[in-house]
Amino acid sequence: MILGVTPEQVAAGLQSFPGLAHRLEQIGTLGRTLFINDSKATNADSTVNALAAFEGGIHWILGGKPKEGGITSLRAFFPRIAKAYLIGAAAEEFARTLEGAVPIEMSGTLDVAVASASRDAAASGHPQPVVLLSPACASYDQFKNFEVRGEAFRARVAALPGVSMTR
Repeated sequence: MILGVTPEQVAAGLQSFPGLAHRLEQIGTLGRTLFINDSKATNADSTVNALAAFEGGIHWILGGKPKEGGITSLRAFFPRIAKAYLIGAAAEEFARTLEGAVPIEMSGTLDVAVASASRDAAASGHPQPVVLLSPACASYDQFKNFEVRGEAFRARVAALPGVSMTR
């Protein structure tokens, strides 16, 4: 026992910890599809963790105000991506990077991207497709900050008919 806490209590605490908001946060499911809010991933170095977390079937929502370096460092994860849904100011730049490696949709806005990604994920043959918001960009072109962007994602997912919200 350390500081009056047993190993069992520590284990129970870890089991019940829901994780941090906007950081690889599971927010809901719709059929087989899992929705993940990783809005805090404001650059490629942050997004690498989200892409590495899933074997495949990723319907990736990305874009916003681009940062230096773009997403070229993420190329090793492109085979895991079923389709990319590009939003914000980075859309054209990211489309050039993804060209020929990942199917893309120029969604423009988060609401269009969520609708398209959820539709495509549901129609996919993957056993557990993932709709992943991990933008690899700052939010300032369309949102006040990453928290507002993450809450907007959560609201769009919650509005999908039949979705079961986790948090």
